[in-house]
Amino acid sequence: MAHIVVVDPYSAGKGIAPAFAERGVEAIAVLTTPEPPAGLAKSWIPENYREVHVLSDLDELAAKLAEHSPIAVVPGTETGVETAEALSELIAPGRSNVLSLSSARRDKWQMAVALRSAGVPHLRQISSDNIAEVAAWLRREGLESSPIVLKPQESGGTDDVFVAQPGEDWRAKFGRILGSVNKLGLRNDRVLVQELAVGTEYEVDTYSIDGAHGLAAVWRYAKECRGDRLGIYLSNTLVPADDPVVDVLFSYVCQVLDATGVRNGPAHVEVMITPDGPRLIEIGARLAGAEQQELTLLGARESQITRMVRHRVDDSSDVSRYTQHQHVKSVYLSSPAAGELGNAVRFDTLDSLLPSFQRAVLPYGEGSRVPRTIDLWTSLGYVVLANTDISVLERDEALVREIEAGLIVV
Repeated sequence: MAHIVVVDPYSAGKGIAPAFAERGVEAIAVLTTPEPPAGLAKSWIPENYREVHVLSDLDELAAKLAEHSPIAVVPGTETGVETAEALSELIAPGRSNVLSLSSARRDKWQMAVALRSAGVPHLRQISSDNIAEVAAWLRREGLESSPIVLKPQESGGTDDVFVAQPGEDWRAKFGRILGSVNKLGLRNDRVLVQELAVGTEYEVDTYSIDGAHGLAAVWRYAKECRGDRLGIYLSNTLVPADDPVVDVLFSYVCQVLDATGVRNGPAHVEVMITPDGPRLIEIGARLAGAEQQELTLLGARESQITRMVRHRVDDSSDVSRYTQHQHVKSVYLSSPAAGELGNAVRFDTLDSLLPSFQRAVLPYGEGSRVPRTIDLWTSLGYVVLANTDISVLERDEALVREIEAGLIVV
């Protein structure tokens, strides 16, 4: 029987093993830590794997996995990217991405370095553990009177992403990030500081085969700032493949993929369309996370996972562009304060209220203690809408917002 190795099979990566099992391929799990990071633990399904290995010695593990002659070694989520690529190069050289650029697909600072080296337009930024160094850089770049963003170099879900407006004390935010442990269980040894990108943000999900890039989906984010927290999700909408912005985005993203050494497998790329053109926010050489694979299937009838199966099992070289079959939108819910949730019972009847309703992921119910929403991790959940008529989605989203506005948190 054929095998595939999945490193840190969490988040969207939990869907890899079942998809390959349908084609008679058994999955083997590799964990980079003895236990999953707390924020990803619920997506760990050990019974889906023939074997589970915890990373210790890379060469020994590669030798053990090579006994199964796996058809591929792939990351399940962000924390598994570098290990998956290193194992793949030891077991099946040339079947993954450019190993020397692995950090540029994981570390936000190294992404910028790779883009600069390749001549790809990018945001001005600095990585540092020293406040004086950052202050000098801001003066040198003429950004002392401009809004800036501060965030961890390796994290996700807008975890500890702050915006500092002109005149604000950015140093306190710098100190809050530096040395803390982020939602992926990693210590923030340095802080990334960059100019604030203003415009419309998009998620561009790709799948590459031997250096040729295919487009699996483009999603348009709607986000807002709340105080000094940047990136409170409002919604995520599948963009029609024939929208002119898709060509602009994909052309730029192909440059990003080449600059960061992506040659095989999925990538999740976040790009802002600014007045100066597209600018990279970040790239991950892995699947789009959370429920994005299911949502892409809903709108395009295929996903990065289905492309992965065709590539690895059928030896497909298809790098086509997705086709939209219906409109899809995720509507995110938030709380302005921490406390006890009230007046939430209408969410129990969404399926009868919304013609485009598909499903809802709402972990908090009436009377639950809820957090103040400051990032994706502290969202109250989301509602998935899909329909061939965009006006139906718009009406249903408005009703969801009406119900959200009536929530009481005390």
